Amino acid sequence: MIIRKLALATSMAALLAFSAAAASAEMVLNRGIGATIGTLDPHINFLAWEGWILDDAYEGLVANDAGGAVIPGAAEKWDISDDGLTYTFHLRDGLKWSNGDALKAQNFVDGIVRTIDPATASDKAYIFTSTIRVAGAQDFVDGKSKDAKSVGISAPDDKTVVLKLAAPAPHALFVLGSFYAPPLHKPSLEKFGKDFIKPGNIVSNGAYILTENVPQSHVTLEKNPNYWDAANVKIDKVVYRVTEDDSTAVKLWRAGELDATADIPTAQIDALKSEFADQVHISPSTETNYMSFNITKPPFDNIKLRQALSMAIDRDTLVNKVVKAGYVVNYGYAVPIPGYDAPKVAEATMSKEDRIAKAKALYAEAGFGPDKPVSLTIESSNNDVYKKQAETVAVMWKQVLGVDAKVNAQDRDGWLAAFNAGGWDVFNDNLIGDFPGPETYLAYMDPRAEVGYHWKNPAFEAAFDKAMPLTDQKERWKVLAEAEKALLDDYLVAPIASSPNRHLVASKIKGWVDNPADVHATRFMSISQ
Repeated sequence: MIIRKLALATSMAALLAFSAAAASAEMVLNRGIGATIGTLDPHINFLAWEGWILDDAYEGLVANDAGGAVIPGAAEKWDISDDGLTYTFHLRDGLKWSNGDALKAQNFVDGIVRTIDPATASDKAYIFTSTIRVAGAQDFVDGKSKDAKSVGISAPDDKTVVLKLAAPAPHALFVLGSFYAPPLHKPSLEKFGKDFIKPGNIVSNGAYILTENVPQSHVTLEKNPNYWDAANVKIDKVVYRVTEDDSTAVKLWRAGELDATADIPTAQIDALKSEFADQVHISPSTETNYMSFNITKPPFDNIKLRQALSMAIDRDTLVNKVVKAGYVVNYGYAVPIPGYDAPKVAEATMSKEDRIAKAKALYAEAGFGPDKPVSLTIESSNNDVYKKQAETVAVMWKQVLGVDAKVNAQDRDGWLAAFNAGGWDVFNDNLIGDFPGPETYLAYMDPRAEVGYHWKNPAFEAAFDKAMPLTDQKERWKVLAEAEKALLDDYLVAPIASSPNRHLVASKIKGWVDNPADVHATRFMSISQ
C-alpha cells in the first residue's frame, strides 16, 4: 500500500508539473514574409511585408485593430478642430520605450520630422506633403526651410501632440499609425546612426522587441514587457521566416513550420481550397496593378506609343483566363470603391476589334510598324503572378503590334533597384493603398511627390489642389476623379487589375481577420493549443 501511494503521489506530481509546463509554454507564431526583407528603418520602409514587422515593433498615435479599423494607439484620444485643420492627440499615461525610457510627445514629432527630412531620403515623405498636407512640410522637404519648428507638428507638453494641416484631410488618421508615423528614440539614432534598428541597439514602443535579424533567414521579435497593453498580448514570440518562393512557403505551412504565409501561388489555390477550405484566405485588397512607362526615355515619351501599348492588352484574357486567382480587371488607376465614380482609360468601352484597330493605328502614327518594331524590356518581380502577367503582356504586344518585348524577372530587391536606377523601359508596377479611397493612390502619383516617374501634368495638379480643401466626400471625390482622368488620359500607366490578399492561415491561429489593407498585428492574435 505504501508503494502504491508513493507511485500515485509521484504520478500526480508529474501530471501537475506537466500541466504547469504546458500552461507556461512559450507561444510562438511563425509567419512567412516572402523571399527577402528590406530595410526595417521605421521612417524609411515603404514595403508592406516589412510593415508587418514594424507594426509589431512600433505603435503610432493611432493603431489598427484586427480588422484594419483605426483605434487609439499611443494616443488614448484626440480632438479635431471644426475646420478639420488641427488634430490634437492626448497620449496615454505612463508610456515607455522598450528600454524603460519615458515615451514623450516630442518623440512623435521627431519621427515625422525625420521622415520628411531630405537627409533621410524617405520614400514616405510624400505622405505628409501630398496624402495629408502638413503645414510647412513641403517647404521643409524642398529645403526652403531648414527649421523643424516650421513644420506643423509640435509637442506643447510631454503628453500632447498637435498636428496642423494646410488642407483638410478626412483620411488623416489612416496615416498616423506605426507604418507612416512611428516615434523616434533619438538617443539610439544619435548613438548608433543607421545601425539604431539592429537587434541589441533598437529601442521601440510596440508590443514586441526585435531580437534577431538574420539576412535571408528570419527576423524574431519577443514580447515587450514595457508595452502599455502587454498584459493582453498573448503571443510571446513572432518569427518572420524568409522563404525562397511562395511554393516553398506552402510546403513549410503544410509541414507546420509556418502558421501563416505571405502569399499563395495562383496555380495551387484551387487544390488548396479543396484540401484546406477555410484555412485559405482570399479577400479584396487595396492593391492596384499596372504597367508604367518611362516617359523620360524615348520612344516612351510619345503618348501615341504608350496608348497603343495599353490598347493592345486584352485585359479580360490576361486577368480572367491567365492570372485568375481573384484578380479583377481594372481600367482605372485607383482600386474601385463604392461612392467613387472612377474614370477609365479610353479602351474600356471599346470592342475587341475596335481596340486592336486603334492600337495598330496609334502605333503607326508613333512611327512604328513591321519594318520598325519597338524593342523594350518589362522589368518585373519574379513573383509567380507578376511574372506571368508580364510574360502574357509581352506576348500580346508581339501578336498585336509586332513589338519585340522581353521580360526581366528578378527578385524583389533587384526589381525595386531597377526602378530606382531609372533606366527601365516598362515597369510591371503596383501600389497598395493605405486605405479605401482615391486620395491614397492619387497622392502617390502627384507629380510634386516625385516618387520616380518624373511626370508633370498641370491638369492633375489643379484638380488635386481643388479637391484638397473640400470636406464633403461626394464633392471631393468628384474632383479627385478629374485628377485621375488626367493621369489616365496621359497614359503614364496602363492599368491592369486590382488584386486580392492571399494567405494560408492555420486554423489554430485565432484573431486573424481579413481586411483590405492587409494589416495583421500579432498582438491581436493567439494560438489555440
